[in-house]
Parts: sequence; C-alpha cells; structure tokens
Amino acid sequence: MRSLFLFVFLVLRVSSTPLHFDEPSCGYTSCPQADADSLNVHLIPHSHDDLGWLKTVDKYYFEDVQNVIGSVIGALKQNTNRTFIQVETAYFKRWWDKQSDSTKQDVLELLNSGQFEIINGGWSMNDEAAVNYQSTIDQYTLGLRFLEDTLGACARPRVGWQIDTFGHSREQASISAQLGFDSLFFMRLDYRDRQKRLNDKTADLLWKGSQSLDSSYIFTSVFYRDTYSFPSGFCFDIVCQDEPIIDDEESPDYNLERRVNEFAEYVRGQASGFPSNNILVPMGDDVRYQAAFTNYINIDRLIQGFERFPQTVDGKTIKVFYSTPSCYTKAVNEFANNNNYYLDVKTDDFLPYATDGYGYWSGFYTSRPSTKRFERQGNNFLQLSKQLAAVSNQPYENDITPLKEAMGIIQHHDAITGTEKQDVLKDYHRMLYDSLEKANKAIDPLLSTLISGIPDDSFQFETCLLSNISSCSASRSIRFTVAVYNPLSRVVSSPIDLPVSAQSWTILDPNGNQIDYQVEPTIIDFSYVTNVPTSPYTLSFIAEDLPPLGFKIYTFEQTAVKPSTLFYGNENTSFEIDEASGLLKSITMNGVTMEISQDLYYYKSGSYSGAYIFVPLVNEKYRVTANSVKITPISGSVYQGVIQEFASWAKQIIKVYNNDNSHIEVEWIVGPIDVRDETGEEVGKEVVSLFTTPLQTDGNFYTDSNGREMLKRTRNYRPTFDYTNEEPIAGNYHPVTSRIVLKDEEQGLELAILTDRSQGGTSLEDGQVEIMIQRACPHNDFKRSHRNVGDSINDQEYGQGVIIRGKHYLVLGPTTGDGERSLAAVQRDVAQRKLLAPWPFVTNQEVSSRLKNLQFSALKQPLSDNVQILTLEPWNDDVVLLRLEHIFEKGEDETLSQEVTVDLSDLFTTFTITELVETTLGGNILLDEHVRMEWPGADNVATVTDVDDFKVVLTPMQIRTFLAKIVVNRIL
Repeated sequence: MRSLFLFVFLVLRVSSTPLHFDEPSCGYTSCPQADADSLNVHLIPHSHDDLGWLKTVDKYYFEDVQNVIGSVIGALKQNTNRTFIQVETAYFKRWWDKQSDSTKQDVLELLNSGQFEIINGGWSMNDEAAVNYQSTIDQYTLGLRFLEDTLGACARPRVGWQIDTFGHSREQASISAQLGFDSLFFMRLDYRDRQKRLNDKTADLLWKGSQSLDSSYIFTSVFYRDTYSFPSGFCFDIVCQDEPIIDDEESPDYNLERRVNEFAEYVRGQASGFPSNNILVPMGDDVRYQAAFTNYINIDRLIQGFERFPQTVDGKTIKVFYSTPSCYTKAVNEFANNNNYYLDVKTDDFLPYATDGYGYWSGFYTSRPSTKRFERQGNNFLQLSKQLAAVSNQPYENDITPLKEAMGIIQHHDAITGTEKQDVLKDYHRMLYDSLEKANKAIDPLLSTLISGIPDDSFQFETCLLSNISSCSASRSIRFTVAVYNPLSRVVSSPIDLPVSAQSWTILDPNGNQIDYQVEPTIIDFSYVTNVPTSPYTLSFIAEDLPPLGFKIYTFEQTAVKPSTLFYGNENTSFEIDEASGLLKSITMNGVTMEISQDLYYYKSGSYSGAYIFVPLVNEKYRVTANSVKITPISGSVYQGVIQEFASWAKQIIKVYNNDNSHIEVEWIVGPIDVRDETGEEVGKEVVSLFTTPLQTDGNFYTDSNGREMLKRTRNYRPTFDYTNEEPIAGNYHPVTSRIVLKDEEQGLELAILTDRSQGGTSLEDGQVEIMIQRACPHNDFKRSHRNVGDSINDQEYGQGVIIRGKHYLVLGPTTGDGERSLAAVQRDVAQRKLLAPWPFVTNQEVSSRLKNLQFSALKQPLSDNVQILTLEPWNDDVVLLRLEHIFEKGEDETLSQEVTVDLSDLFTTFTITELVETTLGGNILLDEHVRMEWPGADNVATVTDVDDFKVVLTPMQIRTFLAKIVVNRIL
C-alpha cells in the first residue's frame, strides 16, 4: 500500500520541462567543514524581500526582487564556493514561472549542490504576534508544496528564518519544529535580553515551543546585533556607499589588510557572546544583491584576505567562509554533541520586543484593526472553501488558490501588523477582497449542487462581506434564502446577523418550523457610506444544531406582523447595568455573580507612538466620556441587552443570547476619532476597553500564543532577564490573538475575554483587564522604530476617520467550569466557534423549487469536543490533505485533555479513505523518513504512531497531518 502511495506523493515533482541534474549533494552533506580548533565565521549572503511595506507587492517584485534573484543565480555560477539563501516563496514562484528552461536548469543544479538554499519556505515571512496558528500553517503549506512539487527534495527548508518580525511567539517555535525544521534564526528581542544572552553566552539556545509536546525543542540562534544587515562598512551592493575591498597592492587605494583587520575586530566582538567556536554573520539587507557580482567579488576578496593575513581570537585562527544557516546549525550541533554541551533552554516567548526603555513595539498588536479582522474572515472562508471542495470531490485550484495566496501574503509581518504604507494597505485589502469574491464564485456551484442535487447548479450565493457596514444586497429583498455552513467538526449553534430593510419576517428552518428572530436598528447610521446600499436594521436569529462540516437551509419572507417578545433575561447568564452611570455593574455566569465594570478610555500619544510602537504621552488614561453613558435596553426572542452610547464616536451593545450560556457578547464600534485635543493640537488617541473585577490576581494574567497554548504573564517581570520599568504601560502589553485571562487562585475563579482579531492587552492593576481596540496616531514612530514608513495610522475612509467595529466575548466562572467542562474548556469552545464561525451564504434568487437537501453533513458522526479537523482540502487526484488536531493542553480539562482516538475508516459521507500516509506538518515530507537533529538534553524526535485500521491517536496539542487516498461514494 505504501509503495503505491509514494508514487502519488512524489509524482508532482516531475516538471513539464526536460530538466535534469546530477546526484544531489545538497543539505548538510554540502556544508563546509568547520574546524574544531578555529573560530568558524559563517558568512550568510541573503536578501530580505518584504511582501509589501514601503511598496506594493508588485512594485517590490518588478523594481527589485526579480533583479535580486536573477543577479544571484548568475553570480553563484561563477564561483562554486559562493552561497545564497532564498526565503519568500511567493516571490520565488513568480520569478521561476517566467524563466527559460536553461535558467531553471541552472537553479536546480545550484540547489542540488547546496549553493542556493531555500530556507523558511513559507509563502511569506509571517508575523508572530498578530497571526493565528491555522493561517501560519496554511501559508507554510502553500510555499512548501510549491517547492516540493517543483524543485524536489533539495528545496526542502531545514531552517526557520524569521529575521524581520517584531518579536517572536512560542507557538512559532512549536510550528517550526513540527514542520521538521532543525533551527530558527531571528534578530529582534528585548534589548536587555540580548545583552544578557551575549554576556552569558546563551544567544544560541534550545527553545521548547510547547509545554504539551515533548518533541517541540528547536535550536534557536539570536543575531549579534539588532539588525540583519551587513556589518557596518561591509555592504557592497549597488545601493551601498561602503568602501570596496581593493587587493591590488600597486593601487594607491590598496586596503585589503586594513579591511581584514576591521572585519576581524567585529568578529572578535561577536565571538565573545556565543557558546561554540562558530558565529553567523549576515551579509545582506532589504532587496540586496541586485548587483550580486559586486557584492560577491568583495566578499571573495575578504575571505582571501583572511587567508593572506591570518587573524586570531583567544588563540584560535579566524576561519572565514561562505555558509548557510543550515551549515551553521550543523556546526553548532557537532560542537554540542562532541563536547556534551547543554545549551540554555527557553520555555516562554520573546514578546514584547523593545529597542530601549521607551521603545516597546506593542502598538502593532492593535494597529489597523480592520485589516486584522478582515484576515480572520479570510481564514474562515478559506477553510470552508477547501472543505466544500474536498467533500464535493471537485477540482478547485484555479479559483481558490488566489485566496490561499492572498492569505499567505497578508500573514506577512508588514501586512497583518498594520505597519505598511497607506497605498500598500489598500492593495492588501484589494487583493484579499478580490480573491474572496473569486473563491465565492467557485464555491457557489459546489454548495448549490449539494443543496439541489443538480450538477453545476448555481443559486448565486453571496457572502455578505460588507455586513459590518449593514450592507448585503441579497438580504435587502422581501424574500431570500440562507445556507448556514458550519466548518467545525462538531455540532454547533450560532447567532447569525444579517442586514435587512424591514422589521417583520417569517423564517422557516429545514423542517418547515418557524424560528424566533429579532430585528434592531443598526448600531449606528451607516448612511455616510457612499456607493454601497446599506440597510437600517440588523436581523438576528440562532442557527441551531448545525451539522459538522455541513449546512442548514433557512428561508426568509417579509411579513406585515412583527412577532411579540417572548421573554427578557436568561436565568443562567445575565448582566446588570448601573442606572446612574450607564456602565456594566455585574455579571452572572456559571453559578457565579461578580461585580464587574467596563468602560472606554483612551491614551494620548505623541510623536513616538505610531504603527509599531505604543508610547503614551503620560501614564494615565482618559475616559471617553466624563458623563454618564446613555443606555437603551433591548429585549427580544434571540438576545437581551443594552446599547451604550459613550460618545458620538463610541458605542457598544452588550448582549446575552437566550439559548447560549457560554459567554456574554460586547459589540463595540469606535470612530471616527478626532486626533485633536482641547487646544486644537494634534494628539494621538489609543482607545482601550477596561474591565475591572474584585479578583485577586497577584500581578499575573494569561494570554494565548497565536490561538493555541496559554502563557503566564506577570506585570513588570520577565522570566529570563531583569526587567526595568521605564515604560510601565506599553512595557506590560502583550499580544492577544484570541483571549486574555485573569485567575484568582485562592477563590478558584477566573474571567476570560476573547477577541475577534489580534489586539494588545494587559493587566496593569490586579483584577483589571485592558484591551486596546483602536489607534489613531497622526505621527510617525520613526524616531524609535527606525523604520521610516512615512505614513501615520490615522486611516481615512468615506471622507472621515475610519470607523472600527468588533466584538469581545466574556466568560466567567469557577476554574472547575460549568459542571461538565472546565472553564478553560468553555473558553476553547467559544474561541473555536468564533474563529471558524458558521458562515451564511445568502441568495435572493427564486430557488424554492430546487431546495432538495435542506441540511447536509460531510461527517457521519461529529468528532469529540477535543478534536478538530484543522485542514481538509483537495491535494491531487483522489488525494486529500487531512490534519487532525487535539485542541487542549495537558491538564486543562480532566476529561478533554486526555489522549483521544479518531476513527477515519467510515467518517466521511461523500468519500472513503483507502490509504493513509503521515507527513510532517507542512505536508511535504513523509514523517517516517524525516529525522531531526538531536541535542544534548532535548527530546527532538517526534513519536511516529502507526495508524492501525485508520484509527488515529492524538495527545494534547498534537497536530497530525496525512495525505489520504480516497474513493468517491457520492458523485455530485
């Protein structure tokens, strides 16, 4: 069985062009031999090619990147000692697709000799603070698959290269290990942490990326300086002005020996901070090597100069040579194993990043929140699109691949972070919106066919991407049909909101039963939106018991009579508003009633606060309103709540859903923000939502790492270095990708606030949670970030400051939970239901006569609450990519944190799995053929568990990736 499957796995590597190559000598076998008695200086020629930042993706490619790759290939052919590392697969694919067969042949030969090495391998160099783990895995899968299918095994990356991201998450380390990487390199960490590591010689370390996965150790190397550029004075590219190396002794400008001495001094300084007899020196920068020959000829002379004028450090000869991060990893690994040297072990993360006592890069956790929410919607739609394509047994690549690529680009560390220029921001949004529209057109016939049973049917479903501004053309009709698709692997019920133009409706579920709904005026008047029709009302209903990986059909028809309110309140979950102040007063949930207040504040910020950095002008907050908050109660058959108006530019709706006791919803809308103070002077305003409780938290709180494992945070403290408190507010901000939690250990109580996008959050006082929800900064933070974007983040749309709409979800109760699940389990359930929310497809076409299958599930039975199908997508003919994940950490829940078995033998309704082979996380390497480096003191070997009779065992936090060969049960 396995030999047949190997053919399926490997067949895509065959190129359509007649390329050939000799026996490969790539990988660790191609590395120069490090000398045990020398200081080995590994020179790393590289170019960092941002997928948008100061320029759009297209402009970077056509003006710069295509010149870099083309120039490098020519220069490498001239000297077999030279090396280069290629990182961003999105750019490389674009370049490769335009090359002649002879150029492609050159690339293959350079890859197979180890001169040209692919590292990282993702579609982009993703951010690590604002991204969700699912999107990170997807963008790596996209890049790694192209490399594997097109270039073969020598293009498999062995190294994570996250050199330009603004701090580093623990989950990124875990993902890198699961991808099969042996090492991870970066430059940005807190300035105090870097100095301590250099002093202690722990800048090379082992990082344990998961507390639940023993195999998550990865060798990690921190750059010597806070830059990935050439050492000062040694940039030789066409855009550089540094002095070239002149080795002609007859020339009056001869400088070889002096330049060697200068470089040797730099090397000696770096060598003192690293544990082995190896150091890595990056020789590159942003879009460098456009004139690769100029760069390389000078580096050639530098290397030759060390041979002519030997240099030493601590009695060791300095040996300088071309290398790669992989070869550096190999050399350090040999040193560690030969000397039984135990590297320092890291178990937390490298966030937030600070360049000095006042330069905390914690602003980008929230910057441009509309982009951060749009990305989450893109991920939601991408997952259900891949699922529908897989269960429909239909080809999809041409129409859904653009969405995969756009999502890969928006994970880039200058995209989802909000740190790009305004025109680049608009280009990201255009790219994602266009790809969503294209994917929707591809999904419509798949979904329509599942509903009607008619091949290639079309109901002309819309996805209502503009419902946040109360716009959805299909639901403005007097009658329309909604298909609600559930991308989770278990049955869920979910509130669905739709913009409508009337208040009275009849809604029928798949069984013909009328269902309750409620219609309320939109949270604000969206008439300021031009060229887009908006609706004055929002209709809400509960889509109950949605089948896993499936849908239900609901029909809507406008009526003359509005149903009466059934009741007000929820005896299990409720909240109280203080009548005098208009603010939240208390919450009742899971048998606990607690006084909890919530208010909106803002910080004033000046010229140091911008897209990257958060620096308040003074260490105090200002209330959005000095008066009481205007309140308007809401009561209906779907939810009860209150509208709070803090100011003309800041409103909220607090909701309790009648049939959902798991959380309380706070929907907020902020903007346009006036960036002037009372004197008329421009001043930034950074708006926060502040929750205050009586919980005794001892300075501790918890935040998630990219939506997976939780990390303990302690105010004014770092576990690996001495923290100084020059910036007591920004320095305590951490990224909140999905939730922030307070725990009162003595009382056994906790409060969690879950987010619908990445935001910055903290607990500045015991019992308080503060989440930043919007930033309007009219200044640029170049003075501290040293990244001259040139634009502020005072974004404008429709002739005014941008208006941002979002949601928080509150979960309160005893740590032991609701009687059935721990409170952590309740939180994970809510987080999953919001990340991969049921998606309404709306059509106003007359389809009643074709409604055959009013509900459908791709699974014959739901999976257990601790298991999720993380990925289901077509891979090639009769093969799907399938990822299963255990969504709980060790010890989170007495029952759900246990090992679980998933039986795949008869799980899916439209196909049956006949063969199964396990791969690394990226889907590009057979797991039983992959071996990671071993380090003293670390268990790096992933456990390969046989899959007997298609039964897959999962341990806490484990993700297992399979290529599954299928036979179709049901042709659609």
